[in-house]
Amino acid sequence: MVRIQRRPKGTPTRRVRTDSAHAAWQALRADIKGKQGESIVRETLASCGLPTLHDVHLPSMTGPGFTQIDHLVLLPDAVMVIETKHYSGRLSGHPADRWWRQRVGTEKDGRLVLSPVHQNMGHCAAVRAVVAPIALDFQVVSRVVLTGSAETDPMLAECVLNPEILAGEIRAATHRAPHASRTRIWDHIMVTQRKRPVASV
Repeated sequence: MVRIQRRPKGTPTRRVRTDSAHAAWQALRADIKGKQGESIVRETLASCGLPTLHDVHLPSMTGPGFTQIDHLVLLPDAVMVIETKHYSGRLSGHPADRWWRQRVGTEKDGRLVLSPVHQNMGHCAAVRAVVAPIALDFQVVSRVVLTGSAETDPMLAECVLNPEILAGEIRAATHRAPHASRTRIWDHIMVTQRKRPVASV
């Protein structure tokens, strides 16, 4: 038999977290949502039939160490660099802003979130640095995909995609003529990302 413990009268109905515990919980929740969004995009890309890489680490062009890229897709004449976000609420701002504002529910002020468009600029720079020594005319294109329930202001809606639109764009690109260095570029990206140091356990 399971015994149910009753909460004494007058005690809080919710546990109060310390600031550090709350921060840890927020980070864990964000990580879970991020993985959920990346999984949705993985499935979308798998249905398109083109070479893809996920969770790619390349040398950073904006500082020491490596930058983490959610997804890369090899198109016939370009590498598509995809940043995935699983947001809820409403996003406002300008495509050129470094920070966007996210409001959930009835929040008035909400919170600032790093613009995924700005974030993906650094990812694209890392990919261009790998591609350029082989072919300067091979394109690197940036795409931001939102997989959650978030609504966006009209200006932001122009710079983000949902998974269905992403799939349509990729399928349309498959009809373009392949670049002569396409295979060499992809091989070089895979070799470069494998050179990331592995942390010891």
